[in-house]
Amino acid sequence: MAYKYVTEQDVYNRCGLTISEVNLTTNTNIINDSEAEVELITGRKFTNGNAVTEYLNGPKVDILSYAGQKAKTITISNYPIQSITGFSTLNTDGTILKTYANLSGAQIIAGTFDTVDYWLNTIEDQMTNVVIPFGKITMKTDEFMPGISNIKVTYTYGYSSVPADIRSLVSCIAGVRMWIQFLGGKYNRLDSYSIPQQTANKGDLFLRGERMINQLTQEAERLYLRIGKKARTMLFSSGLDR
Repeated sequence: MAYKYVTEQDVYNRCGLTISEVNLTTNTNIINDSEAEVELITGRKFTNGNAVTEYLNGPKVDILSYAGQKAKTITISNYPIQSITGFSTLNTDGTILKTYANLSGAQIIAGTFDTVDYWLNTIEDQMTNVVIPFGKITMKTDEFMPGISNIKVTYTYGYSSVPADIRSLVSCIAGVRMWIQFLGGKYNRLDSYSIPQQTANKGDLFLRGERMINQLTQEAERLYLRIGKKARTMLFSSGLDR
């Protein structure tokens, strides 16, 4: 079975178990659930060309700007941005007020991060060490009118190839699931699982499994620190124009 981020062999190599102990071909939920858990915790997808249409509220007048000046930036939810295929402001009845230029995937790959209408702000991606547009759009001349869902952006985001950190993270979480299943335990999430008391003649196996689970869990937490978890409260602060 083809998975989004890892292969079965990736997981076997990471956790030290074999197909004779846990068969991933029949236990397909182990990797599927691990991939879903990573997307849930990070709040992101790491596949290629994920298409999204997002409606944003027009920002209120910026109280730190000159009198009467409106906000000129918005931030869309997902990154890295691979293309912008539609960008417009809307009237209260949902009809288009004004349409702005698109930004193709070829342009972004070539390092073009602006159009005649706006800039895409960039950062260095700590997973890939490559400069990426992270979702903040700054208008060159126009300002946004305050409103509810009066800005529409259609775009694609993701990675052309799965980052190594994501392959490692999914492999670690799947490895934890495999060991817990092998030992007869129950897995809820990376920081919430249980393993039943083992009999004496299985002590060595139990200790080995416990050590591997701890190692895989610690490695997964280190990777989460580098990749980032989904924030419950989002705050952006910078010296850039608002």
